Amino acid sequence: FLEPSLFNSGVRPAINVGISVSRVGGNAQITPMKKVAGKLKIELSQYRDLEAFAQFGSDLDADTQKTLARGERLVKALNQGERQPMAVADQVATLYAATNGHLDRVDADRVAEFLTEMTDRLHSSASETLDSISEGEWSDDVQSKLNDAIEEFAKDFGYDLDEEGQPTDEGDGGEAKGKAKGKGSDDAESRNGSKSDDSDSSDDGGDDDGKDSEKAGAVAAGSRDE
Repeated sequence: FLEPSLFNSGVRPAINVGISVSRVGGNAQITPMKKVAGKLKIELSQYRDLEAFAQFGSDLDADTQKTLARGERLVKALNQGERQPMAVADQVATLYAATNGHLDRVDADRVAEFLTEMTDRLHSSASETLDSISEGEWSDDVQSKLNDAIEEFAKDFGYDLDEEGQPTDEGDGGEAKGKAKGKGSDDAESRNGSKSDDSDSSDDGGDDDGKDSEKAGAVAAGSRDE
C-alpha cells in the first residue's frame, strides 16, 4: 500500500509495511528472508506510532528513544534507488543488520553508506555465506558467520554513537584513522622540511661562491694596477 506522505518524506518505495499484504504470501520467500523479516513489520508499526506521539514534544524515556532510533534506521535501510535491484542475499544481509542492532550506533545519515560498503565487503570476504543464503539455507552456522562478518565490518567502518546513543568524538576507530592521517601529515611536513633545508644549504653555498668570486676579482684587479 503506497502512501503519499511516505513518498514526500523521502521513503522510496513509499510502502506502508504495517497495512500492506502480499498476494503471493510467504511461499514466495526463501527461508532466510522469512527469518530476518519476521519482526520487521512489528518494529516499523511501533516506530510509526511512536513517531506520531513524539511530535508533540513530550519527554521520552530511554526505551522509546531507542525504538525511534531503530525505526529511523530501518526506514533508511528499506530505501532503494530507482532501477537498482538487489540480490536476495544482499536484501537478507541488509535486513539482518537493521533488525539486529548493527545500525544502531551508526548516524542515520550514514546508513546508506554503511550498507553499501557492508555489501561490498560481504561479497569479498563472506561470499560463501551469501551463496548459502541465496540457496535458502539459514542454519545457525550461516547466521553466525553473517553476524561475525557484519560485526567485523562495522568495527572497521567506525561507530558514530556510543552504546547509550550519544555522539562520540570521532566514532570508534576514528582515533586510529586520525593517527594515520596525522602520521601522513607529519611525513609530509618532514619531507617539506628536508627540501627546505636543502634549499637553504644551496643558498648558503651560492653566497659563499659569490664571495669567493668577489675576492678573486679584487685580487686580479690589484695585479693589473701594479
